[in-house]
Amino acid sequence: MRAYLSVDLEGINGIVHSSQTQPGEPGYERSIGLMHEETNAVIRGLVNAGVDEILVNDSHWDMRNLRIEQMHPKAHLTSGWQKPFSMVSGIQKDERPDFAIFIGYHARNGCATGVLSHTYRAQVFRDVKINDVLVGETGLNAYLAGHFGVPIALITGDDALEKECADLMGKVNNVVVKRAISRYSACFRPQQEVIAELEEAAGRAAKAKDSWNLLKPPAPAKITISMADTSMADACELIPDVKRVNDRDVEFVHNDYSVTFRMMLALGALGASRKDPYFS
Repeated sequence: MRAYLSVDLEGINGIVHSSQTQPGEPGYERSIGLMHEETNAVIRGLVNAGVDEILVNDSHWDMRNLRIEQMHPKAHLTSGWQKPFSMVSGIQKDERPDFAIFIGYHARNGCATGVLSHTYRAQVFRDVKINDVLVGETGLNAYLAGHFGVPIALITGDDALEKECADLMGKVNNVVVKRAISRYSACFRPQQEVIAELEEAAGRAAKAKDSWNLLKPPAPAKITISMADTSMADACELIPDVKRVNDRDVEFVHNDYSVTFRMMLALGALGASRKDPYFS
């Protein structure tokens, strides 16, 4: 049995401020230690459940946070950027995983209480919609997994993310590692309690195929992105087939969701190139 793990940082227990998520900032090294603890707990649960191949994709920031020497010995680690499908690169392998787990995920941009809520490009994307439904990184990535036939077995993060998952996906296995108070405040659960629950939940999910959620994307898949400022939308509408909807919003439609997804990544990179360091 093969498992695929996409690991972000903002949804890890103990993380509550953006400075904790940036290399070189105070608290980052501690945060990476917590990231390893949660990831390794999930891997232990999977190994105990008989999973024999585990691919871990570092999915935070520059995607060079997890360190192979600190990982469980069963883990294969994909590190670095650029990757063709960003946070879910590797899920499209010919020998596809049996299921995916999202660790340390967070709520979408605009969620009132989600800890460090954002959607892919925090300083570029205000809102992202698929076929007029607001989605965050979890929805965008789960749709891509579903496009490649890979169901989601478990998602971990705060309770705002749990609600977002339920609204979009219906029933899905979650572990809530902290309770959100605001974008920069949370109540953390006891760490050893969280680690034990992650290990147990991962093992249970791996054995419960009927609890997995295959989120198939719509076809055609229309993505609508509201940019942080109008100059970013100016740049994005230069791409053929990208439609300018209004002052800030651009839209792209394709029958193949993987193409729509990669366009989202491209529009994010293009929008970031127009960020004004002096007037924003």
